Amino acid sequence: MAPKSESAALQPAPEISLSGDVAAILDIGRSVAAPVVVDRPDGSQSLVYGRDLTAQVIPALNVTLPERVTQREVLVEPASFVDYLIRFKSTTAICRASLSKNSIEAVLDYHGPSRTDGADGAVPQPLSHVAILECPFDVDYARWREVFGKLLKQGELVELLEDMIHTIGEPFAADLMDSINELKVDRSIKFKSGINQTNGTVRLTYEENDTEAGGMGQVTLPQELKLIVPVFQGGNPVEIVAKLRYRLDRGAIGFIVAVPGLDKLERDQFRNIGESVREKTNTPVYYAA
Repeated sequence: MAPKSESAALQPAPEISLSGDVAAILDIGRSVAAPVVVDRPDGSQSLVYGRDLTAQVIPALNVTLPERVTQREVLVEPASFVDYLIRFKSTTAICRASLSKNSIEAVLDYHGPSRTDGADGAVPQPLSHVAILECPFDVDYARWREVFGKLLKQGELVELLEDMIHTIGEPFAADLMDSINELKVDRSIKFKSGINQTNGTVRLTYEENDTEAGGMGQVTLPQELKLIVPVFQGGNPVEIVAKLRYRLDRGAIGFIVAVPGLDKLERDQFRNIGESVREKTNTPVYYAA
């Protein structure tokens, strides 16, 4: 058999065709840089690799707990807020009450006092554990508050009194229902006058327009309503005296439920919550705007 020529022995080997998946894998392999491992505070690690710096978190086998508590809780009931403070507050905890927002913020790890053992200088703390008491209005009080000072039509007042009769301490429910039924006239009427009575009621006189005789009628309503409701959710019920005023305009009548000193009432009730927190938790409460 004749030996192969040298030129034939040096011929390049034929190219090997790789499938698309294998070629892609090899391309990724050529592009991957050496991975970088980054330690995280909780003991886990981040593995960063590739030209696009892809990161993957490797969970810790033994979790490293933080040196301090970092927590923010928002509560809406004063009792829950008090319980939380008693359970988690430090000896330097304080509360900051906002009179304009009706909220109390407790910083459970506030800095230490500025003067201890004859030396000046407060001990800094992380201020990272915070509990906030939001004080929303009680649902019944919020319903009344929507109409305070607004002019109500005859039907709107009837609907309001029927819906909220469970919050009215005086007049008694039976007497108030009599007034409501008198006011629920289903005829065309024209109010003529109103007279304040010495017994704390107002007598409204009206004329019927849809009868030939033009009959007259009267409606008696209280001048005041004593509401028994909490102002804030989770608070204690308080007595609120609301004035029931009427307006006559060319035979039509409108009503206004007014509470004199409403702003002071709400501020006082919020301060009551703040002072209750101070007393029950032995935590200073500072009031701000």
